[in-house]
Amino acid sequence: MPKFPTKTMLATATFAAILLAVHYAVSATKGFDPAALRPITAFPSTKASILPIAKVPPPPVPAILAVPKPKIRNNAAVAANPTLDSQFLNDGNGVLDHFYQALADLRAGRFRSTVRIVHYGDSPTTADLITGDTRELLQERFGNAGPGFILIAKPWAWYGHRNVDVSATGWKIDTAVGSMREANYGLGGAIFTGPVGATSTIHLAAQDSTAIEVEYLAEPNGGNLEIEADGTTAGAINTASDIKKNDAATVLIPAGTKQVKLIVTGSSVQLFGVVFSRDGRGLTYDSIGLNGASTTVMSRAFNPDTFSAALEHRNPDLVVINYGTNESGFPSYVEKQYEGELIRAIGRVRAALPDASILIMSPMDRGERSGDQITTMRAIPEIVAIQQRVAQQTGCGFFNTYQAMGGSGTMSRWYNHHPAMVGADLIHPSPQGARIVAQLLTGQLLIGYERYMQTHPVPQPGSTPAISDTSTQPDKVKPMGVQ
Repeated sequence: MPKFPTKTMLATATFAAILLAVHYAVSATKGFDPAALRPITAFPSTKASILPIAKVPPPPVPAILAVPKPKIRNNAAVAANPTLDSQFLNDGNGVLDHFYQALADLRAGRFRSTVRIVHYGDSPTTADLITGDTRELLQERFGNAGPGFILIAKPWAWYGHRNVDVSATGWKIDTAVGSMREANYGLGGAIFTGPVGATSTIHLAAQDSTAIEVEYLAEPNGGNLEIEADGTTAGAINTASDIKKNDAATVLIPAGTKQVKLIVTGSSVQLFGVVFSRDGRGLTYDSIGLNGASTTVMSRAFNPDTFSAALEHRNPDLVVINYGTNESGFPSYVEKQYEGELIRAIGRVRAALPDASILIMSPMDRGERSGDQITTMRAIPEIVAIQQRVAQQTGCGFFNTYQAMGGSGTMSRWYNHHPAMVGADLIHPSPQGARIVAQLLTGQLLIGYERYMQTHPVPQPGSTPAISDTSTQPDKVKPMGVQ
């Protein structure tokens, strides 16, 4: 007897629920109704790490951040369907059109096999909260091209990536937040230096990856990295080079691999992370969260040349810049310097990826206690206003997380909800709270995408030849090589 397609039905119901939730469970004044979701086990809260931020003069707006010229659109279809209104997502003047078109090409089987999103954030992103749910929801709609970029060891005990478990021994770890100095941190904001014998073991719950790409520093006297798949040698990477440069190499692994192990031999190596991919068309969503991070990490700590090379190599269609929570503890900094740092960070991403879409995602609400009352920290709405203004000025999309989840006082309501949807620090959401934010973000992006499709109809089959990636490697990316 044929098996009932439970997963398909659940996936369909999930996305229907997202769109319904956006229109019926969210209001402009009260935000999302937590009662619309069933309770989820609370996430153990962690104290946010906030580092002093160096005082620097705001830089001028780079010429590369000029707002793109408005595109001529047929607004009749949008006007005829007012339900396709992105209440909390600003994507006017076509600022997210590259991303939307990439999704359209992916679904139509044209030009590409993979759409990539890179999401930079702070501690909730470190634990793959919000991002993990967003990844699953988007992959249900557009296909799963693999778990994407992952660090090879845990810089923090709560570092995580959904459906992937990492354990490692012997590595020296430097992060952009921990060092707070300009250096080559690759794509993920961390350098892993491994002497001979250092190992990293990565367990894959999905067991459908078919390749692993290692991003590393090639240098004179660089060592070797042996890669095992379920205890059997899959390949080796020699990191030795005449010159020092960022590089990457891919090793194929058998479908069904449950565990991949990296072993350093010969001499020491420096790694930045790994990317797991799978055969077939789909989407990847890289969750790059540094605990205690602020916009200054992207604008000051990442070496601009090596950061640009890493972004170009990964070649995402959408970059999400999701900072602001840690800055909110420094209201004077927010007032005098934050805007300049955000512009500088956007400029670095735009210089590396002139064609990619950029989305500024505001911080969530952040609560503080005053006696028995929990109120919103005063710098949060100021940060949101700055982000919205800068996004418009620099041609970026803007998602207003703060208003979408309910605006002022949300963390008070979330903390007093049963079960609580935020930890006692009034910063870190529980899995239920994170799921709400992910559904809001995904729902708004899907509305933007559907609106785009109404005004950009897909060509009829046969009118545009299908073009596949020229490489046989899954999850094709651009070559890397910066000295």
